[in-house]
Amino acid sequence: MSFSSLLFAVGIIRDCNPFEIVRHPWFVSAFAAAACSQLMKLLANWWRTRRFEMNYLRAPGGMPSAHSALVSALSTAVGLTEGFDSSEAMISVGFGLIVLCDAATLRRASGEHARLLNRIVRKLSVSDDLKIEAEHLQERLGHRRREVLAGVLFGIATAFVVCGVWDFWK
Repeated sequence: MSFSSLLFAVGIIRDCNPFEIVRHPWFVSAFAAAACSQLMKLLANWWRTRRFEMNYLRAPGGMPSAHSALVSALSTAVGLTEGFDSSEAMISVGFGLIVLCDAATLRRASGEHARLLNRIVRKLSVSDDLKIEAEHLQERLGHRRREVLAGVLFGIATAFVVCGVWDFWK
């Protein structure tokens, strides 16, 4: 690498502002959808139990899927701003489909396995002959298909709202 190209690279890095990303509708749509999904889980739990359990803000699983909302909002915002036939939209849709399938299949199966293992450990620990000490595994990992669908619809709606407001302020 020559000295002039090194200076050019340093100039680009110096002029780059990492906070510019938060001024982009893609970022705002995606993370607003995820944050609001997690907030809805917290409020739904409060409605049922009348207790605020802040761990719902970071807990996986539940209705709606925050992962699904995030990738759906991202793909929709990219499509709305760049065109649904753009390369960026195709990449974000591909990435989103992987996340949606993962949430509904692999992570869901992991939660079912954790539930079964916890039950086995409880039954074996009751026995006097064999005491097993094992850490309780988290069972709420994945999503049912309706939770994924709710996340997708919420993400799409969030992207339409954010991009609509974004265009209004331009």
